[in-house]
Amino acid sequence: MGDKDSLHDPDAHDAHRVMEQRALRNVRGLVDRLQADDEASDRTQRRLVFALVVIVVAIGAFVLATVLRTPVGERTIPVSPSQPSSR
Repeated sequence: MGDKDSLHDPDAHDAHRVMEQRALRNVRGLVDRLQADDEASDRTQRRLVFALVVIVVAIGAFVLATVLRTPVGERTIPVSPSQPSSR
């Protein structure tokens, strides 16, 4: 049998179609897996950026609180005059 005969053979045509469908399913599976990996990578990057923003804001708040805090030398503590004790 030559190639011409296999084109008209229904069994060969069905086998060829089955192989094509299997190949297409394999490609689709690979594409789905690549998309899932990309989505997971995007989620990881968003979490990392969010964590960095939180850290920067926390450090900024700490620095701002430290800078705006009243210096130790200028603090005043009110003391009421004490009565002299008699002995």
